[in-house]
Amino acid sequence: MNMKNESLWNSYLESSKKELKEDISCDVLIIGGGLSGLLTAYYLKDSNLQVTVVERNKIGSGITSKMTGKVTLLQDILSKISDKDIELYIKSQIEGLNLLKKNIEENKLDCDFFKNVSYLFTTKKSNQKKLEKIKNIFEKLKLDIKEENLNLHNIKVKYALKMENAYEINPIKYLNEIRKLLTNVNIYEKVNVLEIIKEKGIFTVKTSNNLKIIAKKIVFATNYPYFLKPLFFPLKVRMEKSYIGYGDTSLELKERFNAINIDKDKYSLRFYKNKMLYLRESRIISSKVNDEKGFLKIENDVVLKNINNLWSNEDIVTNDNLPIIGMVSDGMYILTGYNAWGILSSHIGSLMIANMIKKRKKYLKYQELFSPKMKLSLKKFLNSSLNIYESINGYLKGIITKNKLILYSRDKAIYVADNGYCYLVKRKCPHLKCNLIFNSVEKTWDCPCHGSRFDLEGNVIAGPSKYDIKVKSVK
Repeated sequence: MNMKNESLWNSYLESSKKELKEDISCDVLIIGGGLSGLLTAYYLKDSNLQVTVVERNKIGSGITSKMTGKVTLLQDILSKISDKDIELYIKSQIEGLNLLKKNIEENKLDCDFFKNVSYLFTTKKSNQKKLEKIKNIFEKLKLDIKEENLNLHNIKVKYALKMENAYEINPIKYLNEIRKLLTNVNIYEKVNVLEIIKEKGIFTVKTSNNLKIIAKKIVFATNYPYFLKPLFFPLKVRMEKSYIGYGDTSLELKERFNAINIDKDKYSLRFYKNKMLYLRESRIISSKVNDEKGFLKIENDVVLKNINNLWSNEDIVTNDNLPIIGMVSDGMYILTGYNAWGILSSHIGSLMIANMIKKRKKYLKYQELFSPKMKLSLKKFLNSSLNIYESINGYLKGIITKNKLILYSRDKAIYVADNGYCYLVKRKCPHLKCNLIFNSVEKTWDCPCHGSRFDLEGNVIAGPSKYDIKVKSVK
């Protein structure tokens, strides 16, 4: 069996037949064709507004196609959210879960949505008190939770919590089903937005193929909202990279479950079609830039064997571990920063944005909690300083890190494939000129500063870069 260096969910992606070939206008333009973008369109579809969605690549091919698809309230970030925010955050996730279930039940969506149980655990005795604190909060909110002995083979679990009300989903099948419901929404792929100009309350959006989209309101539903300079985005977030494998497992499956730990050395697992999705490492992208070592942690772990798929994902981690959802300025909205837990937050966030646009007050009680505005505190100031350090660290590692498979010049890099085909690209990321590092497993050019990624030919596929790095490819 040949292993695929791509996400398990990629085989479920469906292409759009609709191309943007001329200038258009709309009431609401949604930039980003993942869960957040299409769900925002879904919650606006019954309004009288003309809604358009544009995606830089293929619909769903970003973060949505790379997630594990766990649906649970027992999230590892709960151990990092402040005491004053954690209860309201948990309530937002409960409402997000209810919205997800409502969408599936009312529309009879086929998306491999199954109930299971969820575990949140630690491999360190010193972290037990953090879990006990989470247990107390869940009990205060009258949520069913209990301590449980958890046996995960070679993973040495010291303490674990168990919750019955958890689920799993195929995120791309769900996205495809939502897309079918958007019969009155224009959806375009391969639309790369380069510039946004606002004049007299109207937005003019310029694309890479010299077309314009005129919109009254804009929603940024991208993982990294690369246009929002007034938000000082690099100060508020950092990029976290994780490595995921899918294959057979040595674990005995007595029940359908998912699990994740709160420790720095990350373990995350769930099951799909009698095989296991296993996330073994999560780290800031600039802290370690050797992707091969990250993937080897998956390949060398005895829990996973006969690997079918191997891929990485990049999530935005915010300074306060809370999503960034709300109005940036008049007529401009944002949904991002889900801290690797986007399924439930994208539901409550999309409905919030839709209701803001429709001027409805329902579901707006999380406005302040998720506000994009910079809230000053000592902790956030220190985290902002850390984000600056990480960016500098990534820049320096990009300079000194070389891949033996690559031929380098001062401003270009060449990868020679096994078939003799040569891929020539620009060596620096167009975003902030960091040196790119070649990911030899997934065959991508990755930026260690802010997470831009490019395919072999140099087409931008993720991150804040608006431009490609391709020069030409030759035999």
